[in-house]
Amino acid sequence: MRTINRTCVAMLLLMCLCIMGCGETPQTPSGLTVTGTWPVSLSWSSVSGAKSYKVYRGTVSGALSSKTVIADGLTVTSYTDTSAQMGTVYYYQITAVNDDGASNGSNEVQVTAGGGTFALVANSSSGQVVLAWSDVTGSAGYNIYRGPAPVTSGMTRIQNGVKGTTYTDTGTAAGVTYYYQIAATDAQNKETAWSMFSAGITP
Repeated sequence: MRTINRTCVAMLLLMCLCIMGCGETPQTPSGLTVTGTWPVSLSWSSVSGAKSYKVYRGTVSGALSSKTVIADGLTVTSYTDTSAQMGTVYYYQITAVNDDGASNGSNEVQVTAGGGTFALVANSSSGQVVLAWSDVTGSAGYNIYRGPAPVTSGMTRIQNGVKGTTYTDTGTAAGVTYYYQIAATDAQNKETAWSMFSAGITP
């Protein structure tokens, strides 16, 4: 009986020590940044001891409780939100998770899904599409993209190195709806900034 009692006491002591020393939630994640606007892409700094991460999204700025979990169990420090609706403003935060619970929410970031850094307008004229956009300071030229939907990855580059801030697309077909996006380039034709998507236009 004494042996059994000593064994039980030892086990209880070990359990108490574990509860006292092991119950630490992860540190709060930092460095949450937006790396793309369509689809919305996020990245953040790794948290030591974290087993996974949760992504929270809301449509108003505020506390973590005002947001909804849109991804759970992530084991990487990046996420692409394919459910975001173009033109909607979203607010994101991240938490780190381990066996003892979740951290506080990270810094909050704001992004407009599909929104670039400069304006683009498309108009139909005599069966063609005329594009006009805002000048980007320091740009050497502009690349023109066109596609059947406002999704960067599904667009085709139709013109390189356009000088000025207008372009007429003569390669369109009547009755077909097109979307456009412009990429500002540097002297090496590296794309440095993206326009907003144009509204769908049918010449």
